[in-house]
Amino acid sequence: MNEPLKEAARLYAARDYQAAETVCRAIIRGDPRHFDALHLLGVLLTLQVRPEEAVPFLRRAEAVQPDHAPMLVNLGNALLAAKRYAEAVAVSRCGDAGVLNNLGLAYRGLEQHEAAEQAFRAATNARWDNVPAWFNLATTLVKLGRPEESLQAARTALRIAPLDTPVHRLAEVSSEMGQTLLALGRPEEALAECRRFLARHPEQKTVIWNMSLCLLLLGQLEEGWRGYEHRFDVPGHDDRPEGAIVLDPDQVGGKRVLILTEQGRGDMLQFVRYAPLLAERGAIVSVQAYHDLVPLIAAMPAVHSVVSTDAPRPEAEIITCVMSLPLAFGTQPANVPYLRVPPDREALWFGRLGPRNRPRIGVAWSGSTHSYERSAMPAEATAPLLALPGFEFHCLQKEITGNDQAWLEATQPPIIRHESQLADFADTAALISQMDGVVTIDTATAHLAGALAKPMSVMLPFNPDWRWGLGCAETLWYPTARLFRQPSRGAWSPVVQAVIRNLTGSG
Repeated sequence: MNEPLKEAARLYAARDYQAAETVCRAIIRGDPRHFDALHLLGVLLTLQVRPEEAVPFLRRAEAVQPDHAPMLVNLGNALLAAKRYAEAVAVSRCGDAGVLNNLGLAYRGLEQHEAAEQAFRAATNARWDNVPAWFNLATTLVKLGRPEESLQAARTALRIAPLDTPVHRLAEVSSEMGQTLLALGRPEEALAECRRFLARHPEQKTVIWNMSLCLLLLGQLEEGWRGYEHRFDVPGHDDRPEGAIVLDPDQVGGKRVLILTEQGRGDMLQFVRYAPLLAERGAIVSVQAYHDLVPLIAAMPAVHSVVSTDAPRPEAEIITCVMSLPLAFGTQPANVPYLRVPPDREALWFGRLGPRNRPRIGVAWSGSTHSYERSAMPAEATAPLLALPGFEFHCLQKEITGNDQAWLEATQPPIIRHESQLADFADTAALISQMDGVVTIDTATAHLAGALAKPMSVMLPFNPDWRWGLGCAETLWYPTARLFRQPSRGAWSPVVQAVIRNLTGSG
């Protein structure tokens, strides 16, 4: 190794990536086919989150030594970081475990999960102690609906991890195990896994966050909400907003309090219930909300002002996030209804629908595209419900997937659709106000109907979101709700039949 390259390697080891980059570029100017400098420069640029710049240098290195396995791994890394998945597949052409692992990641980026599984298995066969491949296999098996196998792969990854494995990597594997156990309907085991890991590594926020979800699901709310505050420390989650705190409800009298939105529409609809409780304590309450929630929340008497998330924040002496309010108040029982329909929207929808001739039931079988994988059911599964005589069914959804659209057009079930008229959640609330009851899966519609105190049936998947708890048919959040749960993964038919019996009074 020549002296300039040694210096670049030293700087790389010291994590002075910019200085190492400068040295590599100088070497390449003198020798445009210097393999080691081209290779190292590509790695340095990838580490500096500049994968599109890295790829050309790694391609030049590939032209010099096309079968160099470490270089192919790093070329694959750069292509994956640049989301050029098809090219990453093309460069994964040798039996090296690292290359095969990248091949699996490339297939996963292309959503070819069966091919990804084969690549990850090939990587573990090439090198049995390849921890990343075992972990990636575990996450892919979840995508393929095989959680038991995923659990085994994650346990293997944790068992064979070297002693010098970074703790945050171990936390990722432990978290995957916990999430898989939840998917299998084994929350007590998931909680035990979190506690076991935290006994050794108590500062791992990702695992604390996962433990909080287990605790909330199991109804251990006090400890669960404390752990939930670590959501801002989890990679991929938004940072804690500047100035946001967990407020003291006894210290808000006469002060301007701003509630910040976070996560999804359903979260905001569920927990804006605390705004009236703050107002009761003398707070002047402002709310920041998604634009399609603004007209609805503005109709709350307890709320002084509402702004959209893309507007400047109003001045406030206390700032808090909406999902921090349950911890501040020690949860609290349901206080429904806490939302009301703006009078002009209610009049508009009364005029559109006219007087009732028979009981009206609003139906939602899926929510947004973001939540579809978690809780949606195929529209076709609602066919027995929609065939019930004596009811008038109305679709409460604004979004309808392509498959569901095809089924609706092919079968023309007796359900009245309104998606083109639903401008925002105030419209959806007004439509719900004209219903005698609601049948919905776990989506924002459920929280909206519950906040309006409308009688509703909530159809839940086998592994429900934490807010619905386990086993029970009631929820502390919405006293007008009755919960219907899948007996096994994917089994929607028994749920629909139970809802039918409830509606018809036959069970």
